Amino acid sequence: MPTIQKVDAAIHEVPLRHAFVTARDQLARQVSRPVIITLGLNDGSEAVGEAVPVAYVTGETPESVLAVVQSTRPLLLGADVSRLQPILHSLRATVPANPTAVAGIEMALYSAHAATCGQSLWKLFGGCVREVETDVTLSIVADAPDRALEAAEKGFTRFKVKVGGADIEEDYQRLLAIHRAVPSGRFRVDANQAFTPDAALRFIDRALAAGVPLELVEQPTPKEDLAALDAVAAASPVPIFADESVKSPADALRIVTETRAQGINVKVMKSGISGALDIIAIARAAGCKLMIGCMLEKRRGIACSLALACGTGAFDFVDLDSHLLLDEPGENPYFTQAGPRMLIPE
Repeated sequence: MPTIQKVDAAIHEVPLRHAFVTARDQLARQVSRPVIITLGLNDGSEAVGEAVPVAYVTGETPESVLAVVQSTRPLLLGADVSRLQPILHSLRATVPANPTAVAGIEMALYSAHAATCGQSLWKLFGGCVREVETDVTLSIVADAPDRALEAAEKGFTRFKVKVGGADIEEDYQRLLAIHRAVPSGRFRVDANQAFTPDAALRFIDRALAAGVPLELVEQPTPKEDLAALDAVAAASPVPIFADESVKSPADALRIVTETRAQGINVKVMKSGISGALDIIAIARAAGCKLMIGCMLEKRRGIACSLALACGTGAFDFVDLDSHLLLDEPGENPYFTQAGPRMLIPE
């Protein structure tokens, strides 16, 4: 019986290749601080998870994640990882308000369970496809057009452009400059809650009138204001996706029943793996489109989201690029990447 004999966690720091600025991170972020969670099993093997909290999304910090992991040690020690669901149910009942901490623990638990079953993680999730294509994110920085051109030279065709800075006109001009730099590119705009409904719709209309091919706009309005999100979704000529508004399956249910948002951005760091699977089911039942995103995870964390994307085959849009933003040393043992193409091993 494969049981957990050890639970360790530590904060790591990984520098970013370039400063990263969003509407909610006006001070340029220079590092990612993932919490690495290690479960030691009685057969001598280890399973590792990763939690990358973003305070404005879930209210968590690396320090709070560490505290949660310590608090769950009595629950985890001695647990049989071949019986995954009882552990997951107990975990969520014990720490319902700490989704990123739960996500990191779940990542290690699912990895241990998959190994016990003799399967790769992506096959455990269904084994639908082995490859997806990601976009690349351009934050609120002056040289975003140059970075877009560099990415295009590597084969990227889809660009997620962060907007919502102090000056909407600067956002608009930056988007136009990026479009001029990569005229064949397609664009996803992420406002991180920074717009009013009227400002969001004006921005979208101006971008389309200027010939910018927008695939979607992500979380244009404050996460708590579903009426504002609904108003934009009802009037927008391009799909509107909820991101920060959806941290749980209950949130997803509210989006599909109370708004006309056309899509949901699922992130393992917001909802955990089991929560993400429930959100996928809710969105599919409602005919809502799905995007999978990330929150500055390293390669190992991105590999988990990639396994979810490939295993379920559920996602219309893929935004799994945070590992490309980090200056993480060494080779990537988890998946193969050629430009935007991400291939998961058998």
